[in-house]
Amino acid sequence: MLITLRLKNFAVVEEAEVGFGPGLTVLTGETGAGKSILIDALGLLVGGRAEPDVIRSGADEAVIEGLFERSEVLASRLAELGLPDDGPEVSVRRAFGRQGRGRVHVNGALVTVGVLLRLMKGQVDIAGQHEHMALLDAGQHLGLIDRFGALTEDDATVKYRAAWDRLREAVARLQALGGDESQVAGRIDFLTFQLEEIERVSPRPGEDLALEVERKRLGSSEKLRHAIGSAEELIATRDGSAAELLGRAFHLVGEGEKLDPSLALVREALHRTRAELEDASHGLSRYLSALDSDPKRLEEVDDRLDAIRRLCRKHAAPLEGVLARRTALAAELDELIHRAERRAEVEAERLKAEAEATAAAAHLTAARQAAAARLTATVRDGLERLAMGSARFEVQFEQAPLSGTGADAAQFLFSANIGEAVRPLAKVASGGEASRVMLAMKAALAGSDACVCSVFDEADAGIGGAVADVVGRLIKDISGHRQVLCITHLPQVAAHADAHLRIEKAEAKGRTRSVVESLAEGQERTRELARMLSGVEVTREALGAAEALLRSALRHVKPRRNRKKQVEPQRRSA
Repeated sequence: MLITLRLKNFAVVEEAEVGFGPGLTVLTGETGAGKSILIDALGLLVGGRAEPDVIRSGADEAVIEGLFERSEVLASRLAELGLPDDGPEVSVRRAFGRQGRGRVHVNGALVTVGVLLRLMKGQVDIAGQHEHMALLDAGQHLGLIDRFGALTEDDATVKYRAAWDRLREAVARLQALGGDESQVAGRIDFLTFQLEEIERVSPRPGEDLALEVERKRLGSSEKLRHAIGSAEELIATRDGSAAELLGRAFHLVGEGEKLDPSLALVREALHRTRAELEDASHGLSRYLSALDSDPKRLEEVDDRLDAIRRLCRKHAAPLEGVLARRTALAAELDELIHRAERRAEVEAERLKAEAEATAAAAHLTAARQAAAARLTATVRDGLERLAMGSARFEVQFEQAPLSGTGADAAQFLFSANIGEAVRPLAKVASGGEASRVMLAMKAALAGSDACVCSVFDEADAGIGGAVADVVGRLIKDISGHRQVLCITHLPQVAAHADAHLRIEKAEAKGRTRSVVESLAEGQERTRELARMLSGVEVTREALGAAEALLRSALRHVKPRRNRKKQVEPQRRSA
């Protein structure tokens, strides 16, 4: 539920803050007063696209802020998106500057518009006065049936999606095994050539690094021999070597230990050092014996390294990448050589997946037909209430090729008059009739999704007379399921409101601005309804008619589902 909406320098609104409560809030005012500005701002708060002229003339930045009640859906999405969860309310702020891109904050955290869209998706349903045009699009009818029947995440839908994914994967694999025979033969030749080229070298993992080390050692054998030989002499083989000097020191400390036993630890340390020095000397000796200065081996190492490097350059990859490429080439070559066998196997998998998808689609179709029957009955009831008792509304299903949405195509059929055959809604419904069908559809969908706020922006356009009161009652009934904001010119609709906001244009210092005023029960609301009934001059008869409308609306009030404490609308305008 929307709790508060605040605008600053947005369109013709200099500054305004409006509080909203549960139930039905209507917005009224003269044409051009700025009623739709609030709805436009709300659309931006849920991720809508901003037009360049949203910033008030003379201002550098426009700001829209909204406070929403945190529902279970919002709490789950906040956690999923890693956004702060600050308690029972969720704040959204969008700022639009003349220079640079806008900014979006959710609970104080800076986010992108894409993240905002994911957070608020489906939370606010905005129905404009031309939304019935979307209802005429048969491509959307199947989605409306799924929405009404809560089939989007239903078990039948989940099972079908899994079966469809398996079928799509099998088809992709089958296509990969297809192709022109000459093209396949050419590909086999190419793969064979590349694989043989690698196999001629047959590199081993890490071989290039090992060869580099060996090459360096072979190329420096004389330097190594001189250095290691000199080290061995210093340690053990010449007069005055480290081993000889350490031996003398060990003997002397041993003599001293006979006179002072505390030197035992020093003697033991010298003993260990002599042992380590002897090990080092033996290691140097073994290294010298094994040191190879074979020029032929050095040439072999150079040739091997050169062959490996050529492979790496050709495949634009290090040796590990070349080895991975060899594995991939071998797998693809085997697949193509044995593709006839593989095609038979994959075709069998495809047929099995297609059968499973067809069966799952049949279950989904049955669920949709059951939902469509309930939707038809509900819409017909709504149309009867809207003084269209003779109208017929039906859902026509046709079998379609398997796709991501199943094997169904659906469209709404309609007939406004007795004796006329039902035909596609887009071909037979007038503007007023389409508006009434749309309202009946909205009423049918009111309790079928997670939407917490429905907005009607003059969606009752083209409706008047005795039907207007029925429209008001229908919208009032919808507000029993969720919060409803309604821009209307019909006093019969406005009479059913739980809260009434009037938007007016005013001038100050040579500037035009819109002012939002919350009307109190009693004279203020009565006078506004009378203005809507009679025009500029509010007559005594119009006041009486307005009072009668309010009394009639009160008799229609029903207990609201999940009714929460009423939030008193606030007003703060420039």
